[in-house]
Amino acid sequence: MGLISSCEPRIENNSETLEKVFAMSDFDIEIHNWGCFHRSEEHFTVELKSDGYLLESKRTGKSYIVTKTKMNSLKSYLKTKIGKKDYGGCTSSEYIRIGSLFNSVDYEHSHCSGIVATMINDLLNYYELISENETAE
Repeated sequence: MGLISSCEPRIENNSETLEKVFAMSDFDIEIHNWGCFHRSEEHFTVELKSDGYLLESKRTGKSYIVTKTKMNSLKSYLKTKIGKKDYGGCTSSEYIRIGSLFNSVDYEHSHCSGIVATMINDLLNYYELISENETAE
Protein backbone atom coordinates (compact mmCIF):
# COMPACT_ATOMS: atom_id res chain seq x y z
CA MET A 1 0.00 0.00 0.00
CA GLY A 2 1.43 3.37 -1.03
CA LEU A 3 1.62 6.60 0.90
CA ILE A 4 -0.80 9.26 -0.27
CA SER A 5 0.20 12.85 0.33
CA SER A 6 -1.44 16.10 -0.60
CA CYS A 7 0.20 18.96 -2.47
CA GLU A 8 -1.66 21.38 -0.25
CA PRO A 9 0.31 23.00 2.59
CA ARG A 10 -0.26 21.58 6.07
CA ILE A 11 -1.87 24.36 8.09
CA GLU A 12 -1.72 24.34 11.86
CA ASN A 13 -2.93 27.60 13.32
CA ASN A 14 -1.14 27.78 16.63
CA SER A 15 1.67 29.83 18.14
CA GLU A 16 4.15 26.96 17.87
CA THR A 17 3.71 26.70 14.09
CA LEU A 18 3.82 30.48 13.74
CA GLU A 19 7.18 30.52 15.54
CA LYS A 20 8.47 27.69 13.32
CA VAL A 21 7.47 29.60 10.19
CA PHE A 22 9.23 32.81 11.21
CA ALA A 23 12.32 30.84 12.31
CA MET A 24 12.72 29.34 8.80
CA SER A 25 15.41 30.75 6.54
CA ASP A 26 12.91 30.81 3.67
CA PHE A 27 9.14 30.48 3.35
CA ASP A 28 6.21 31.54 1.16
CA ILE A 29 3.44 34.09 1.52
CA GLU A 30 0.19 33.61 -0.39
CA ILE A 31 -2.37 36.43 -0.45
CA HIS A 32 -5.84 36.26 -2.02
CA ASN A 33 -8.12 39.28 -2.27
CA TRP A 34 -11.63 39.14 -3.66
CA GLY A 35 -14.70 41.33 -3.84
CA CYS A 36 -17.72 41.98 -6.02
CA PHE A 37 -15.74 43.09 -9.05
CA HIS A 38 -12.21 41.81 -8.49
CA ARG A 39 -10.15 38.82 -7.55
CA SER A 40 -6.38 38.61 -7.18
CA GLU A 41 -3.94 35.98 -6.03
CA GLU A 42 -0.33 36.79 -5.24
CA HIS A 43 2.56 34.57 -4.19
CA PHE A 44 5.83 35.70 -2.65
CA THR A 45 8.99 34.02 -1.51
CA VAL A 46 10.72 35.23 1.65
CA GLU A 47 14.38 34.57 2.37
CA LEU A 48 16.19 35.56 5.57
CA LYS A 49 19.25 37.73 4.90
CA SER A 50 21.66 39.41 7.30
CA ASP A 51 19.95 42.80 6.89
CA GLY A 52 16.31 41.62 6.83
CA TYR A 53 14.04 39.44 4.73
CA LEU A 54 14.18 39.41 0.94
CA LEU A 55 10.55 39.49 -0.29
CA GLU A 56 10.10 38.56 -3.96
CA SER A 57 6.95 38.45 -6.09
CA LYS A 58 6.72 35.16 -7.97
CA ARG A 59 4.67 36.86 -10.70
CA THR A 60 6.74 39.99 -11.41
CA GLY A 61 10.15 38.87 -10.12
CA LYS A 62 10.54 42.17 -8.25
CA SER A 63 12.11 42.02 -4.82
CA TYR A 64 13.41 44.11 -1.93
CA ILE A 65 14.42 43.80 1.70
CA VAL A 66 11.77 43.99 4.45
CA THR A 67 13.25 44.90 7.82
CA LYS A 68 13.31 42.40 10.67
CA THR A 69 11.29 44.90 12.71
CA LYS A 70 8.46 44.85 10.15
CA MET A 71 8.51 41.04 9.95
CA ASN A 72 8.35 40.88 13.75
CA SER A 73 5.37 43.24 13.61
CA LEU A 74 3.71 40.96 11.05
CA LYS A 75 4.32 37.97 13.33
CA SER A 76 2.82 39.82 16.31
CA TYR A 77 -0.20 40.84 14.24
CA LEU A 78 -0.77 37.28 13.01
CA LYS A 79 -0.44 35.83 16.54
CA THR A 80 -3.79 37.38 17.39
CA LYS A 81 -5.40 36.46 14.06
CA ILE A 82 -4.28 32.99 12.93
CA GLY A 83 -6.98 30.38 12.68
CA LYS A 84 -9.77 32.96 12.84
CA LYS A 85 -12.22 33.97 10.20
CA ASP A 86 -13.34 37.54 10.81
CA TYR A 87 -16.37 38.45 8.78
CA GLY A 88 -17.60 41.98 9.21
CA GLY A 89 -20.41 42.00 6.67
CA CYS A 90 -18.23 43.67 4.04
CA THR A 91 -17.92 42.84 0.37
CA SER A 92 -14.13 42.45 0.22
CA SER A 93 -12.21 39.54 1.72
CA GLU A 94 -8.57 38.66 2.16
CA TYR A 95 -6.89 35.32 2.79
CA ILE A 96 -3.24 35.01 3.77
CA ARG A 97 -1.12 31.89 4.21
CA ILE A 98 2.46 32.07 5.45
CA GLY A 99 4.84 29.12 5.63
CA SER A 100 6.05 26.09 3.73
CA LEU A 101 4.47 22.88 2.56
CA PHE A 102 4.97 21.32 6.00
CA ASN A 103 4.47 24.30 8.36
CA SER A 104 1.92 26.99 7.54
CA VAL A 105 -0.52 29.31 9.28
CA ASP A 106 -3.43 31.15 7.68
CA TYR A 107 -5.91 33.92 8.33
CA GLU A 108 -9.04 35.08 6.51
CA HIS A 109 -11.08 38.23 7.03
CA SER A 110 -13.50 40.55 5.30
CA HIS A 111 -12.85 44.26 5.40
CA CYS A 112 -14.51 47.44 4.27
CA SER A 113 -11.67 49.88 4.78
CA GLY A 114 -9.30 51.06 7.43
CA ILE A 115 -6.27 49.53 9.09
CA VAL A 116 -7.31 45.87 8.80
CA ALA A 117 -7.79 46.23 5.05
CA THR A 118 -4.21 47.42 4.53
CA MET A 119 -2.27 45.98 7.50
CA ILE A 120 -0.42 43.26 5.57
CA ASN A 121 0.49 45.63 2.73
CA ASP A 122 1.53 48.36 5.18
CA LEU A 123 4.01 45.95 6.76
CA LEU A 124 5.29 44.32 3.56
CA ASN A 125 4.52 47.06 0.96
CA TYR A 126 3.79 44.26 -1.49
CA TYR A 127 1.63 46.43 -3.81
CA GLU A 128 4.91 47.89 -5.07
CA LEU A 129 6.20 44.42 -5.94
CA ILE A 130 3.09 43.32 -7.81
CA SER A 131 2.81 46.53 -9.81
CA GLU A 132 3.53 45.94 -13.49
CA ASN A 133 4.93 49.47 -13.80
CA GLU A 134 8.71 49.77 -13.81
CA THR A 135 10.17 51.76 -10.96
CA ALA A 136 13.24 53.95 -11.20
CA GLU A 137 16.36 52.44 -9.71
